[in-house]
Amino acid sequence: MERQFFNDTTLMVGYVGQHGTHLMVPRPYFQRQLLPDGTTAPSPYLAGNPALADIAQISGTESNGNQRYDALQATLQKRFSQGLQYQIAYTYSKCMTDSIGYYGSGGQAVPTSAYWQNLYDKGAEWGPCYFDVKSALTSFATYELPFGRGKRFGDDWNRWVKAALGNWQVSSIVSLHKGYPLTVSAGDASGTNSRGPRADCIAPANVFGRMDSPSGGYQWFDPSAYGPPVPGAFGTCGVGTIRGPGLANLDLGLQKEFFVSEGKHFEFRTEFLNLTNTPLLNAPDTGLGAGLGQLRTSQGPRNIQFGLKFYF
Repeated sequence: MERQFFNDTTLMVGYVGQHGTHLMVPRPYFQRQLLPDGTTAPSPYLAGNPALADIAQISGTESNGNQRYDALQATLQKRFSQGLQYQIAYTYSKCMTDSIGYYGSGGQAVPTSAYWQNLYDKGAEWGPCYFDVKSALTSFATYELPFGRGKRFGDDWNRWVKAALGNWQVSSIVSLHKGYPLTVSAGDASGTNSRGPRADCIAPANVFGRMDSPSGGYQWFDPSAYGPPVPGAFGTCGVGTIRGPGLANLDLGLQKEFFVSEGKHFEFRTEFLNLTNTPLLNAPDTGLGAGLGQLRTSQGPRNIQFGLKFYF
């Protein structure tokens, strides 16, 4: 749906969806099947061949993964007029998959293992995509202040006052989004050579958020809710059962033109990245162990840049 307000402002609202099938899933063909009595059956690919009994891992890929994305997207856009231009985009979405795929880790998103915990239980892998964000808003705005040469005010000012106060432009970018899903991993206790083992969920997840940790940083979530899998069994936790820190960031830019003569001018620009110096927290530790749930790193403080150009 698209609706226009006035002559320069447009609101667009729509549904965006995608359903993917036959996605590539890495598959360790040597994983043994865990039987109901707690024993494991030999891999059908190696059964009856004692010469191959000492092989630790045989991996491959198979196109049997699925993914679904549904989103409500809205954009309010004002085209440049009277010195002002802006856009506000909001997305409310959900992405689910049983094929996390091969993706790098770091920052706020931490993908789970690309391998299924149990090759014989595909349904247990269905969970949020590692990049799933329920709610996200981004916006930018640019405004030319109406003062200075050729502007509504100040065109007849003293040249020195005009040089100091005229022809400034302000721009900003705002980014807000909820946290990414996290999966608590553990060592393999099943005896199947699983390459995607998860922890046992022994209590409901409890996210503390920015709670100070005695060892430094934050204790983002309660580690006592998770434990090692029972020997001879797979971990009971699902994929993406908790959420990491979100993001709230404001960048600001200031730009000014200094006119020298007709067709020649200087352009000064300064940018304040992360203007409010708000910590952009990375993901907490999701591996079962002493540091589980601890968050110790961020993406850096405020950054200020300056630039000067001469146009001729």
